[in-house]
Amino acid sequence: MKVLFLSQIVPYPPHGGVLQRGYNLLRELGRHASVHLMAFVHPDELPTDAAREESLGVLQGFCERVEYFSLWAKASSVHRVVALAAGVCSAKPFSTIAHRSAAFQRRVSEALETVPFDLVHVDTVALSQFVNGRRKVPSVLTHHNIESILMERRAQVETRPLIRRVLQRESEKLARYEALEAPQFDVNIMMSSHDEVTLTRRVPGLRTAVVPNGVDTEYFTPAPDQETPALVYTGGMNMFANRDAAMYFLDEIWPLITAQAPDVRFFAVGQDPTKELQDVAARDPRVMVTGKVPDIRPYVRQSAVYVVPLRVGGGTRLKVLDAMAMGKALVSTSIGCEGIDVRPGEHLVLADTPAAFAQATVALLGDRARRLELGRAARALVERYYAWPVIGELLLGAYEQAIATEGPRRSASRLVANG
Repeated sequence: MKVLFLSQIVPYPPHGGVLQRGYNLLRELGRHASVHLMAFVHPDELPTDAAREESLGVLQGFCERVEYFSLWAKASSVHRVVALAAGVCSAKPFSTIAHRSAAFQRRVSEALETVPFDLVHVDTVALSQFVNGRRKVPSVLTHHNIESILMERRAQVETRPLIRRVLQRESEKLARYEALEAPQFDVNIMMSSHDEVTLTRRVPGLRTAVVPNGVDTEYFTPAPDQETPALVYTGGMNMFANRDAAMYFLDEIWPLITAQAPDVRFFAVGQDPTKELQDVAARDPRVMVTGKVPDIRPYVRQSAVYVVPLRVGGGTRLKVLDAMAMGKALVSTSIGCEGIDVRPGEHLVLADTPAAFAQATVALLGDRARRLELGRAARALVERYYAWPVIGELLLGAYEQAIATEGPRRSASRLVANG
């Protein structure tokens, strides 16, 4: 099978989120298919030529061909301002404007005209613009989140009226764009059955397949003997959802926990911590803000409880799967574990108010047997359903479904050809 894989970011190094998913799926695909990867370079992820060369070498290990393209919206601070202004003024979603690229469009068109691909994988809705009118080849579209709902949730927690209105309008634009683009693909790949139901209610008649996020169960392994009285949350603070989660935890939950467990520590692990978060750490020596780290595992291993105080999000959280693979006891909001096939009370503890979250966390800090019980069940769940080889097989199944489908654009082109 020959696959053209279009990615919004170079999936290396795989230190979280979409990078981790992209890297591991490409690695699994490389065992079964010939993959041509075209990806946008984010300067903050690959800031030097050496970093780009390293990523290229790794990805060429399982992709037949790899091509990189500049992301104009991140070329400079001026470009960022122009992109944001264009996004506010345009009827199209900001993400589609940020990913405009004549060079990317030219190479996609050339590749589709000269290479007999069996399938095109478009890894986010913002990139669907590059295959418009060229869907004679079977195609799939990945929804890492339902982007319109993610933006809607962000608007709901925004306190500044003007920014909230901008976010609400962006959510509306994304919803219209999803409704326009998703039906054009042979299969829409969803992260969870929850997202699948939600999107198909909004856009009836879609052909879908659930290919959830996964975890490297050989890299993330349990080490319960290393636990200390500490809590941990991991996630890049350059993402709004993670910034909001960390500050929600520290503002509303942390004081309730420390009132009962004054010696507990909290690790906030992730790149680009805000000044607000760093100021909290400066005032409270029990709070440790690490910034970007090469390996999250030492911080997770020494923590007795992994907390997931997310209020904004979509899809499934790889950070949660990583923690489950490490056999950690988790306390999570409903949004934090959304899309993962967990049973509250068996695989983790669910808590959606500050008081309930604090109570559950303190209870686990004082009950090692219960932590181990939850951790063992969580580890068994990810081994069975979320290991990357299992997820890779699901992706191949979605490809086969797309290839076997007589898609709308391809059907119409054959009618014209036969007319």
